[in-house]
Amino acid sequence: MALFNYYSLDECTDKKGIVKKLKELKKEGKIEFDLDGDVFKIVDIDLEEEEVDELIESFDENDVFPYLEREDESDDEDDDMYYDYDDDNDY
Repeated sequence: MALFNYYSLDECTDKKGIVKKLKELKKEGKIEFDLDGDVFKIVDIDLEEEEVDELIESFDENDVFPYLEREDESDDEDDDMYYDYDDDNDY
């Protein structure tokens, strides 16, 4: 399984435990995460497959859900890289 970019702690049953785990992984250099209210962005830097699975399982057990409403700014930039060329133009 893969991690989503954003998660919500809004319905989390153990916010302190989840944040503690995220801080431990960040300290070990395995992830980067930024917490903004109840929403955090997570970036997998060096997690093993088993660690990703354990983290996702921990999220599931504690009602930490993917926050799909927030888009990553870099996603918007990627869209700008594609050009719509007119078939009538010569290149």
